Amino acid sequence: MSATIEYVRFDTDDPAALTAHREQLIALLKERYGDGFLGAHLALFDDGTVLDFIIWSSVDVAERAAKEMPTDPRAQGFFSQIGTVHEMRHAQVLHTA
Repeated sequence: MSATIEYVRFDTDDPAALTAHREQLIALLKERYGDGFLGAHLALFDDGTVLDFIIWSSVDVAERAAKEMPTDPRAQGFFSQIGTVHEMRHAQVLHTA
């Protein structure tokens, strides 16, 4: 299986609070998914929406995390800062440089 990108674009009322909870979420992803979690980036678009860009080892791990993490009590600090989700997609990585 090839790596999978998870792309989520959403609103938040408080980017600073969202970012403050990010390290706890990342630690949880590493603990729970081990080598299945390859990395993540959090970015702010000019229009104020946020991009969460996560790289997973496979689509199976990505889909499992997408189902499990929003309801995990240890991740609620991060997820409670998310407003409207505009887009969430998974994509297979074809090439990395």
